[in-house]
Amino acid sequence: METIDLISLSQGALAIMNPTTPEKVLSAGRAAGLCESARVVEIGCGNGTILALWGREYGISGTGIEARPDACRRAEQAFREAGIGDRIVVRCMDAREYVPERPFDCAASIGASHIYGGFLATLDALAGVVTDEGTIVIGDRYWRSDRVPPDFAREWPDVLTGYEILGTARDAGFDVAATIRSSESDWDRYESGIWQALLSWLGENPDHPDREFIIDYLHRIQDEYFGYGREYMDWAIFVLVPGHW
Repeated sequence: METIDLISLSQGALAIMNPTTPEKVLSAGRAAGLCESARVVEIGCGNGTILALWGREYGISGTGIEARPDACRRAEQAFREAGIGDRIVVRCMDAREYVPERPFDCAASIGASHIYGGFLATLDALAGVVTDEGTIVIGDRYWRSDRVPPDFAREWPDVLTGYEILGTARDAGFDVAATIRSSESDWDRYESGIWQALLSWLGENPDHPDREFIIDYLHRIQDEYFGYGREYMDWAIFVLVPGHW
Protein backbone atom coordinates (compact mmCIF):
# COMPACT_ATOMS: atom_id res chain seq x y z
CA MET A 1 0.00 0.00 0.00
CA GLU A 2 1.31 3.45 -0.93
CA THR A 3 2.19 5.79 1.95
CA ILE A 4 -0.32 8.39 0.82
CA ASP A 5 -3.10 5.77 0.89
CA LEU A 6 -2.02 4.51 4.30
CA ILE A 7 -2.21 8.02 5.75
CA SER A 8 -5.70 8.50 4.35
CA LEU A 9 -6.80 5.13 5.68
CA SER A 10 -5.36 5.49 9.16
CA GLN A 11 -5.86 9.21 9.82
CA GLY A 12 -8.24 10.53 7.19
CA ALA A 13 -11.24 10.43 9.52
CA LEU A 14 -9.49 12.43 12.27
CA ALA A 15 -10.48 16.09 12.41
CA ILE A 16 -6.98 17.03 13.59
CA MET A 17 -4.42 14.52 12.39
CA ASN A 18 -2.12 15.10 15.36
CA PRO A 19 -2.12 14.58 19.15
CA THR A 20 -3.52 17.99 20.01
CA THR A 21 -6.84 19.75 20.53
CA PRO A 22 -8.75 22.67 18.98
CA GLU A 23 -8.09 24.71 22.13
CA LYS A 24 -4.32 24.19 21.80
CA VAL A 25 -4.41 25.02 18.09
CA LEU A 26 -6.17 28.28 18.93
CA SER A 27 -3.59 29.01 21.63
CA ALA A 28 -0.86 28.58 19.04
CA GLY A 29 -2.62 31.00 16.71
CA ARG A 30 -2.96 33.54 19.48
CA ALA A 31 0.75 33.23 20.36
CA ALA A 32 1.59 33.72 16.67
CA GLY A 33 -0.36 36.99 16.66
CA LEU A 34 -2.91 35.91 14.07
CA CYS A 35 -5.51 38.53 13.20
CA GLU A 36 -7.78 39.62 10.35
CA SER A 37 -4.95 41.13 8.36
CA ALA A 38 -2.77 38.01 8.56
CA ARG A 39 -2.13 35.84 5.52
CA VAL A 40 -1.29 32.26 6.49
CA VAL A 41 -0.04 29.23 4.58
CA GLU A 42 -0.26 25.75 6.10
CA ILE A 43 1.92 23.04 4.60
CA GLY A 44 0.24 19.64 4.78
CA CYS A 45 -3.10 21.10 5.85
CA GLY A 46 -4.81 17.70 5.92
CA ASN A 47 -8.56 18.02 6.35
CA GLY A 48 -8.34 21.79 6.79
CA THR A 49 -9.39 21.81 10.45
CA ILE A 50 -6.55 24.00 11.70
CA LEU A 51 -6.97 26.69 9.05
CA ALA A 52 -10.74 26.56 9.60
CA LEU A 53 -10.24 27.15 13.34
CA TRP A 54 -7.90 30.07 12.73
CA GLY A 55 -10.15 31.46 10.03
CA ARG A 56 -13.22 31.49 12.28
CA GLU A 57 -11.46 32.71 15.42
CA TYR A 58 -8.94 35.19 14.03
CA GLY A 59 -10.31 36.09 10.60
CA ILE A 60 -7.17 35.10 8.70
CA SER A 61 -6.93 34.54 4.97
CA GLY A 62 -4.54 32.19 3.23
CA THR A 63 -3.75 28.90 1.58
CA GLY A 64 -3.57 25.26 2.55
CA ILE A 65 -1.18 22.97 0.69
CA GLU A 66 -2.06 19.27 0.65
CA ALA A 67 -1.00 16.40 -1.61
CA ARG A 68 -3.85 13.96 -0.93
CA PRO A 69 -6.92 14.61 -3.12
CA ASP A 70 -9.36 13.17 -0.56
CA ALA A 71 -8.00 15.49 2.12
CA CYS A 72 -8.17 18.46 -0.27
CA ARG A 73 -11.87 17.79 -0.80
CA ARG A 74 -12.46 17.59 2.95
CA ALA A 75 -10.53 20.82 3.51
CA GLU A 76 -12.57 22.67 0.90
CA GLN A 77 -15.74 21.43 2.57
CA ALA A 78 -14.43 22.48 6.01
CA PHE A 79 -13.73 25.99 4.74
CA ARG A 80 -17.18 26.27 3.16
CA GLU A 81 -18.89 25.05 6.32
CA ALA A 82 -16.89 27.53 8.39
CA GLY A 83 -17.97 30.34 6.08
CA ILE A 84 -14.41 31.16 5.07
CA GLY A 85 -14.28 29.59 1.61
CA ASP A 86 -13.79 33.04 0.09
CA ARG A 87 -10.70 33.70 2.24
CA ILE A 88 -8.86 30.37 2.45
CA VAL A 89 -8.16 28.11 -0.51
CA VAL A 90 -6.56 24.70 -0.99
CA ARG A 91 -3.78 23.92 -3.42
CA CYS A 92 -3.72 20.18 -4.07
CA MET A 93 -0.03 19.60 -4.82
CA ASP A 94 3.38 18.55 -3.53
CA ALA A 95 4.35 21.23 -1.01
CA ARG A 96 7.98 20.99 -2.07
CA GLU A 97 6.99 22.45 -5.44
CA TYR A 98 4.94 25.34 -4.05
CA VAL A 99 6.25 28.86 -4.67
CA PRO A 100 4.03 31.67 -3.35
CA GLU A 101 3.40 34.81 -5.36
CA ARG A 102 4.30 36.90 -2.31
CA PRO A 103 5.43 36.15 1.26
CA PHE A 104 2.97 35.23 3.98
CA ASP A 105 2.67 36.68 7.48
CA CYS A 106 2.69 33.21 9.01
CA ALA A 107 3.69 29.77 7.78
CA ALA A 108 2.61 26.61 9.56
CA SER A 109 3.37 22.92 9.35
CA ILE A 110 1.45 20.96 11.96
CA GLY A 111 2.62 17.36 12.04
CA ALA A 112 3.91 17.48 8.47
CA SER A 113 7.68 17.82 8.88
CA HIS A 114 8.09 14.50 7.06
CA ILE A 115 7.39 16.39 3.84
CA TYR A 116 10.75 18.11 4.02
CA GLY A 117 12.65 15.60 6.16
CA GLY A 118 12.54 16.84 9.75
CA PHE A 119 12.26 19.95 11.90
CA LEU A 120 15.32 21.79 10.57
CA ALA A 121 14.43 21.29 6.90
CA THR A 122 10.84 22.32 7.63
CA LEU A 123 11.97 25.47 9.41
CA ASP A 124 14.22 26.36 6.47
CA ALA A 125 11.37 25.83 4.01
CA LEU A 126 8.84 27.86 5.99
CA ALA A 127 11.31 30.69 6.62
CA GLY A 128 11.54 31.04 2.86
CA VAL A 129 7.83 31.83 2.41
CA VAL A 130 7.24 34.43 5.15
CA THR A 131 8.04 38.12 5.41
CA ASP A 132 11.03 39.33 7.43
CA GLU A 133 8.68 39.78 10.40
CA GLY A 134 6.72 36.60 9.71
CA THR A 135 6.01 33.96 12.31
CA ILE A 136 6.35 30.20 11.98
CA VAL A 137 4.26 27.51 13.66
CA ILE A 138 5.56 23.93 13.64
CA GLY A 139 3.89 20.97 15.31
CA ASP A 140 6.31 18.08 15.63
CA ARG A 141 7.56 15.11 17.59
CA TYR A 142 10.58 15.47 19.84
CA TRP A 143 12.50 13.33 22.31
CA ARG A 144 11.89 14.00 25.98
CA SER A 145 15.59 13.45 26.65
CA ASP A 146 18.77 12.39 24.87
CA ARG A 147 18.67 8.98 26.55
CA VAL A 148 16.50 7.09 24.07
CA PRO A 149 17.08 3.36 23.43
CA PRO A 150 19.18 3.14 20.23
CA ASP A 151 16.88 0.59 18.58
CA PHE A 152 13.97 3.01 18.91
CA ALA A 153 15.94 6.17 18.11
CA ARG A 154 17.11 4.67 14.82
CA GLU A 155 13.48 4.37 13.71
CA TRP A 156 13.13 8.17 13.97
CA PRO A 157 16.46 9.63 12.75
CA ASP A 158 15.02 13.11 12.06
CA VAL A 159 13.51 13.65 15.52
CA LEU A 160 15.31 16.15 17.78
CA THR A 161 15.21 16.69 21.52
CA GLY A 162 13.31 19.68 22.81
CA TYR A 163 16.60 21.39 23.66
CA GLU A 164 17.88 20.76 20.14
CA ILE A 165 14.73 22.35 18.71
CA LEU A 166 15.40 25.45 20.82
CA GLY A 167 18.96 25.69 19.52
CA THR A 168 17.89 25.00 15.94
CA ALA A 169 15.34 27.83 16.07
CA ARG A 170 17.87 30.29 17.48
CA ASP A 171 20.50 29.32 14.92
CA ALA A 172 17.95 30.07 12.19
CA GLY A 173 17.30 33.54 13.63
CA PHE A 174 14.10 32.81 15.58
CA ASP A 175 13.03 32.86 19.19
CA VAL A 176 10.55 30.37 20.65
CA ALA A 177 7.51 32.41 21.68
CA ALA A 178 5.46 29.43 22.88
CA THR A 179 5.48 25.68 23.16
CA ILE A 180 2.12 23.96 23.50
CA ARG A 181 2.60 20.35 24.48
CA SER A 182 0.37 17.35 24.00
CA SER A 183 -0.90 15.61 27.10
CA GLU A 184 -0.88 11.85 27.57
CA SER A 185 -4.61 11.82 26.89
CA ASP A 186 -4.02 13.76 23.65
CA TRP A 187 -1.56 11.07 22.58
CA ASP A 188 -3.88 8.22 23.60
CA ARG A 189 -6.82 9.74 21.74
CA TYR A 190 -4.77 10.28 18.59
CA GLU A 191 -3.18 6.83 18.55
CA SER A 192 -6.45 5.12 19.43
CA GLY A 193 -8.18 6.87 16.54
CA ILE A 194 -5.59 5.41 14.17
CA TRP A 195 -5.97 1.90 15.60
CA GLN A 196 -9.76 2.07 15.35
CA ALA A 197 -9.60 3.20 11.73
CA LEU A 198 -7.28 0.32 10.84
CA LEU A 199 -9.38 -2.24 12.72
CA SER A 200 -12.52 -0.97 11.04
CA TRP A 201 -10.87 -1.32 7.63
CA LEU A 202 -9.75 -4.87 8.45
CA GLY A 203 -13.28 -5.80 9.44
CA GLU A 204 -14.66 -4.41 6.20
CA ASN A 205 -11.98 -5.93 3.94
CA PRO A 206 -11.48 -9.60 4.90
CA ASP A 207 -10.08 -10.55 1.48
CA HIS A 208 -8.07 -7.47 0.58
CA PRO A 209 -4.53 -8.20 -0.72
CA ASP A 210 -3.06 -5.60 1.68
CA ARG A 211 -4.71 -7.16 4.73
CA GLU A 212 -1.53 -8.74 6.16
CA PHE A 213 0.39 -5.51 5.58
CA ILE A 214 -2.22 -3.53 7.55
CA ILE A 215 -2.20 -6.08 10.39
CA ASP A 216 1.60 -5.89 10.59
CA TYR A 217 1.50 -2.09 10.49
CA LEU A 218 -1.13 -1.90 13.25
CA HIS A 219 0.83 -4.20 15.53
CA ARG A 220 4.12 -2.42 14.82
CA ILE A 221 2.83 1.05 15.70
CA GLN A 222 1.17 -0.32 18.84
CA ASP A 223 4.41 -2.03 19.86
CA GLU A 224 6.29 1.25 19.35
CA TYR A 225 3.75 3.26 21.32
CA PHE A 226 3.49 0.95 24.32
CA GLY A 227 7.11 -0.15 24.26
CA TYR A 228 8.88 3.20 23.84
CA GLY A 229 6.74 6.03 22.52
CA ARG A 230 4.77 6.89 25.65
CA GLU A 231 7.96 7.09 27.71
CA TYR A 232 10.42 8.78 25.38
CA MET A 233 8.56 10.73 22.69
CA ASP A 234 6.65 13.97 23.05
CA TRP A 235 4.78 16.26 20.65
CA ALA A 236 4.21 20.00 20.74
CA ILE A 237 3.33 23.03 18.68
CA PHE A 238 6.24 25.48 18.59
CA VAL A 239 5.55 29.13 17.79
CA LEU A 240 8.64 30.88 16.43
CA VAL A 241 9.09 34.63 15.98
CA PRO A 242 11.97 36.59 14.45
CA GLY A 243 14.81 37.08 16.93
CA HIS A 244 15.49 40.62 18.05
CA TRP A 245 19.02 40.22 19.31
